[in-house]
Amino acid sequence: MLQFEDVGMTFPDGTVALEHVDISIERGEFVALLGPSGCGKSTLLRIASGLAPETAGRVESKTDQIGYVFQDATLLPWRTVERNTGLFAELEGMGKAQTKNEVAKTLEIVGLSGFAGHYPRQLSGGMKMRVSLARSLVLHPELFMFDEPFAALDEITRQFLNDEVLRLYGAEKFTGVFVTHSVAEAVYLSSRVVVMAARPGRVKEVFDVPFGYPRGPELRYDPAFAELTGRVSESLRGAH
Repeated sequence: MLQFEDVGMTFPDGTVALEHVDISIERGEFVALLGPSGCGKSTLLRIASGLAPETAGRVESKTDQIGYVFQDATLLPWRTVERNTGLFAELEGMGKAQTKNEVAKTLEIVGLSGFAGHYPRQLSGGMKMRVSLARSLVLHPELFMFDEPFAALDEITRQFLNDEVLRLYGAEKFTGVFVTHSVAEAVYLSSRVVVMAARPGRVKEVFDVPFGYPRGPELRYDPAFAELTGRVSESLRGAH
């Protein structure tokens, strides 16, 4: 679904953000990217989605149906939940009737049907992020990118939304790429964890996650989960 071949990124000021990155992501995989701040994780997402061009190597995506969830919910304060959810569909030229139908179905999926007429100022942080998820889900992306979407939330809300993402992943069958600084979040969500080294960012180590889907909250208390989380943490400490 997504291939990075010897990818590099050097910014105009001479900063080398990425160097010799090779990652292959198969259709239906959920891959988490972990690494120190500034190692280029978010830059990789921007390159893959066409928001920024690589300066070396090659990126190949098998789809242009891409969803993107940013670190901030980036909702328009003057639009209701319903109209924020339909924004990307409108920009893609989807008809009004179809947009309304898709928005209604998607708000049902993320559990916000009763808040369609609310404005962002009336929502909690977690609810805003669910609207952000819904906004991309309306277009049924084949490739879904998540750029630290839950970093600013409290731990309980974050765990709840991790479970939501897993539920959506099971229902929508998208390919997921998830940037995070949380080792536990990376292991809980993904089928593979890619640990990146400090700038210039490059792949340091890759861990296969052996737990099948669907997954439930009880996995967080499994000794095997703790053991793998510990090994990934040790690799991450050596990445600085």
